[in-house]
Amino acid sequence: MSPNSDSADTPPASTEDDNPGPSPEQPTTTYKAQDSTQATAPLTNPLAFHVTDWVLGPMGEPLFMGTSSSWSFSRRILGMTHLQLTGNPLLPDKETQLFDGHAYDLEWDGNKANCHHDIFDVSNLPSLDFAKYLITSVKFHCAQLFNLFDEERFMNTLTAFYQNPAREAQRSPLWFCHLLLILAFGKMFVVQSSQQNGPAGIEYFLQAMQCMPDLNFFHGDPIEKIQVLCCGALYLQSIHSRLQAYRMIGTALRLALENGMYTEMHGSCFDEDYIQRSNLLWWTVYILERRMSSLLGLPLGISEESISALCPSILIQSETSEAMEMQVRLCQILAKVDITVYGSEGKLDSRYLSATQSVLRDIAKVTERLNSRFDLYTNGCMNGTSRISAHLHILEHQCIILTTRPLLYIFLQSKLGQSDPTLLDWLRSGTVKALLHMCVESAQQILRVLSSLREQGLLETFLPFDMDAASTSTISLLVAAAIDPSLLRDPSPWSHHARTIFDRMVLCGNHAAKLVQSELKQLDDEIAQLSMKERAEGMPPVAASSHSPLELDFDESFGQHYELSPNQMMELANSLDLNSLSWPIPSAQGISGLDI
Repeated sequence: MSPNSDSADTPPASTEDDNPGPSPEQPTTTYKAQDSTQATAPLTNPLAFHVTDWVLGPMGEPLFMGTSSSWSFSRRILGMTHLQLTGNPLLPDKETQLFDGHAYDLEWDGNKANCHHDIFDVSNLPSLDFAKYLITSVKFHCAQLFNLFDEERFMNTLTAFYQNPAREAQRSPLWFCHLLLILAFGKMFVVQSSQQNGPAGIEYFLQAMQCMPDLNFFHGDPIEKIQVLCCGALYLQSIHSRLQAYRMIGTALRLALENGMYTEMHGSCFDEDYIQRSNLLWWTVYILERRMSSLLGLPLGISEESISALCPSILIQSETSEAMEMQVRLCQILAKVDITVYGSEGKLDSRYLSATQSVLRDIAKVTERLNSRFDLYTNGCMNGTSRISAHLHILEHQCIILTTRPLLYIFLQSKLGQSDPTLLDWLRSGTVKALLHMCVESAQQILRVLSSLREQGLLETFLPFDMDAASTSTISLLVAAAIDPSLLRDPSPWSHHARTIFDRMVLCGNHAAKLVQSELKQLDDEIAQLSMKERAEGMPPVAASSHSPLELDFDESFGQHYELSPNQMMELANSLDLNSLSWPIPSAQGISGLDI
């Protein structure tokens, strides 16, 4: 059985909304309500086709705004509110805003001629005992998520290496590079301090990059070459050098493809051990490539239809392979969202709602297995949540937010007068309101889980996934509250808990988290000022809608046991009215028959 999920057919690309390319920020425009007899064309998804697909970076360079990119979504929302409040475009500022490659000063430009030391110097290596401790920490933080090294082989080689490290470093440059990368991760996990200019262990990462062989010509073990590239890509992603990470994981993907790891790998050339190692490594590459592509909003490196590799759990019966398979299935959903919701068609009409319906059905199927194998609630609460269970549930809710947040964007545009104000009437639709409530509640659940992890000392302060999830959920809640107070009465408790999450990351030396926190504070302040201005001008509130199926009387405490059951999610998906985003705008409607 291949883990490839069913995917909705993608309609042929439309040519009526060609991307116009880079253009400067446009001034705020006041729109008049459209006559319903003229407004027959479907609404373009502004995150798929946007008038400003490039913004200026801190050095004046054009930066591409990817479609599904969380960074781009944040920048567009912040730019929109800033323009509305001040009348001026948002200017880049690397001291208060997060830009790719600017969170840390690596003090190296990639030119090996500029290395100020022997790249095979081993004098800075930790003792063997400490090295083993650092490697164990990497195993705890990463082994159930990714196949970054083969523990038994790696530890055997480590012991031999330490007998004569100066000689072995030059004789085995690829393995030495691999060791340095693992030590870089381990030191960051173990030594966490805000008093350093960069993450602890970054010196090992830089040395690894400087001594890495040219893999286009280096004839080494393909598995180890790919593992080294995965380590490097994940580290780059963690220090918010995402473009470099995307390039490196792309190289890993190409190496995996040319070695046939995306297939079932039958044949007399391989023993069972090699096939199992290749399978786990393939799905590691797949997961990292899918997540990095989605976070940048860039096209996927391989289509789902081309992959025939077996599920990890078929070859290896373990919790690790089971966890990896769940990640694979959730990444398949991410890919489906990127192709259908943010794809070339890019229309917010029945096609968007049909794609959303299909995604929710897929999530419901994954959730059933997720809840049975990786339940969040040990003994009825999240106090004993495992790190891997939290990671998987957070990713599930991120899929929901990514699917539904185009609605947040178009309604904020309309609320600020930067698009047709009559679009807000779509909030009367029970289907639309239900999707927005689902987005809000997924964002809240992410913050609940992250807060529980923080209290247990399990929050990831270096790997990028918790920071991305905290940012994505907080922005969604701020925007939802600004659009319609009935979606969220008061976002301040959630902002407070997000702040404590980021405070912890900053305290541990995460410079990128400090910049994200600065951006979120600016967005919170500007939305508050716009709300005050709106009240002062006596603008009428958004029209109230009928009760939607997800408008529940949740206790907004962080001990809340909240997870939609697979049946509830499937019922909601099946009940969506696919004509809810059509002209003329429908009258208030609800979805009946759901007992949530």
